[in-house]
Parts: sequence; structure tokens; C-alpha cells
Amino acid sequence: MKKYRIPALLLALVLVLMTTACATASVKVELQADQLGDLAGLFGGAALPAAETPAPTTPTAPTAAPSTQPSSSEASSSAPASDAPVSEKTSDVTPSQAPASETPASQAPANAAPSTKEEIITYYVTAYNKMATDAKTFTRTYDYTSNYKDIVEVNNNAVLERLAKTLMDQFMKETTTELAGDINSIPPVGVNTLSISPAQIGTATCTDNGGTYVITLTSTGTDDSPEEDCQPGQGSAGVIGLLLRTEDVASSAPMIKFEGLHARYPTGKVVATIDKASGHITNLEYENPCILHFDSVSAVVKISNANLGLLFQQKWTIGY
Repeated sequence: MKKYRIPALLLALVLVLMTTACATASVKVELQADQLGDLAGLFGGAALPAAETPAPTTPTAPTAAPSTQPSSSEASSSAPASDAPVSEKTSDVTPSQAPASETPASQAPANAAPSTKEEIITYYVTAYNKMATDAKTFTRTYDYTSNYKDIVEVNNNAVLERLAKTLMDQFMKETTTELAGDINSIPPVGVNTLSISPAQIGTATCTDNGGTYVITLTSTGTDDSPEEDCQPGQGSAGVIGLLLRTEDVASSAPMIKFEGLHARYPTGKVVATIDKASGHITNLEYENPCILHFDSVSAVVKISNANLGLLFQQKWTIGY
């Protein structure tokens, strides 16, 4: 059974919280520089698989960069924030209970841009599922985890929060080194055959760029009403992109006791560039926020009511 890799950065962040809390309690906790470097070096993106190989050095033909700006040719719509778990998964993902009929069956004609929410979702799902059978290469070209909206809350202590944020920022580096993956590396991680109902999507837009369509899908969660504890291929955030599963967080740090651990997801999005002639996705961009909440974290000392805001961003190029 394939294991999901937990970002080492997250474990480092928990250690940062413990270190800052210990500092105010006059408890000395030593973290060697080489240990911190190892933690940061292991981090390769949210929920990426453990096996990673360098990307091929053969130049890849440039593709049109996804655009997220609305235009007159965009079609958009919105839906209620209800989520229905739907997807066919690999052995790591809980089998879906939703009927296959939930995925819109109709697709816009090849010579016309999808315009309704149902047509846009269907077009995206069809292109996404083609990757498993048609794609030859999957290359991550960009990876960055940053602090989402400066959310760093530790014991309601402003001094601790400033120190924790300063230490966090030292670990958060943009990565532009190309990294080769496979179909299981593409978010939602581990979902090779995707199925999405309109109720799982907040907005769906399509821009006609001549030889390509740029499709943008957003999740239904908001800052005021985030989704909680999603699984890949399920809910809304689970079909949009990158997730940080709470069970993986807990298992990555068995020496730390977590209580009331939750991963909360505000609005995320995926932007796909799709070649009209072939129906193939050539580029994918993900921007997915997550607020990791702890009722308490206990190791040397106990931290209560902690929140860490994380924003996962990735870009992928797909070759055929």
C-alpha cells in the first residue's frame, strides 16, 4: 500500500512551535543546524510520493502559460457548498460511494468552448483522466509552501507568534528545480480516475486562447466557512488539488501528542491549460490554502489552540 509522504517542513513547523514555547518557559531545546537542514531538504511539496527522480534534461516544448484573468469569453457559475465524495481511487484512497451518474455525461462539441458549469467540469475531467492513459512525462516545475494570510497563532501570545513566523519563513523557499513524477504525483495525489459533480465546485470558468482552453475550477470552502479534513478525490478541496491529511501529520511525529487536530481548507483553485486539438492537459497550476488547527500539541511543554496557515502552490508540465 503506497504511503503518502508528509512534508518535512510541517514537522519542522511543529518543532518550531515547541521550541518557541519552550523558550518562554526557560526550557532549553537544541536543534542542530544540520538537522534543520535535513528537514528542509526533505520537503518537496505537499503530499508528494517518496520516490522522486530528477526530471529529464531534454528540453520540453514550451506551452501556453495558464491565465487566471477573466475575459469576455469566460463562462462562470457557482454552486452550493455541498460536497459528495466521488472518485475512483487507487489503494490509498477510500473507495467512492457516489454513483457514476454524478459526473456530467454531456460534453461540449469539439469546435465550441464549454460554457456551462457542467460542460466545463466535464471537459476538465475528461482531459484529466486522459493523463493516465496518454501522458508520457510529468514534470513539477514550481513548488512553494508559504504562510497563508500570516496565520500563526500560538497560545494567543504575540511574542511567540512573531518568533514562530520568523522561524517558519526560514524554511519556506521557492523551488524551481524540475522534478520528474508520475500520474500518482499529480494532485489529487493518488487519484488516477477523477469524477466531479457540479456541487463539488464553487466556480468553473473557461477562457478560449486560440489553440488552447484555460479552465479554472475553485473549491467551495471560504475563510469564514472552510472545508474540514478532506480526503483526495472527495468533497470539494479533495478534487481541486493539494491536501494535507491530518492522519499523515499525526503519524509523521509519533513523539508529539496531538489533540483536536484538523486541516481546514479555504478557497483553493486549479488552473489547467488544455490543447484543443488533442484534448490533452499540458499545464496544471495549483493554489491550495490549508489552516492546520491544534486544540493542543504536547511534547516537552503543551501548546493550546494553535493555528498554522499554509499555502501550497505547484506547477506541472505534462508531456505526451
